[in-house]
Amino acid sequence: MCSDRPAKHSSGFTLIEVLTAVALAGVVVLVVLPRVANIGTDARKQTCYTLKGNIDVQVQLWFREKAAWPASDLNDIAADGAHFPEGISRCPVDRTAYTLDATTHRVQGHVH
Repeated sequence: MCSDRPAKHSSGFTLIEVLTAVALAGVVVLVVLPRVANIGTDARKQTCYTLKGNIDVQVQLWFREKAAWPASDLNDIAADGAHFPEGISRCPVDRTAYTLDATTHRVQGHVH
């Protein structure tokens, strides 16, 4: 007896093909993920250094205008809307507040 139906062809993937694809995807994730995670950390560090520099500049301007240094905790310069209209940000890396060294009158710490 002769059948007019065509032979069945499998349109799916074999188990070996699926396992190979999963293994390759895992290797790609292991290589790429640490690099992507470091990009976010590096960006936060750079933002901290930029904020630190901006605060140092505003402290110098404060001194030129007032002939006195702002408080070490920066509460007086932060309250003055001319220098920090949106307030002083916290460090994006560890969320600590910026403070001034009482001797150098520069932002202290924040070496990440």
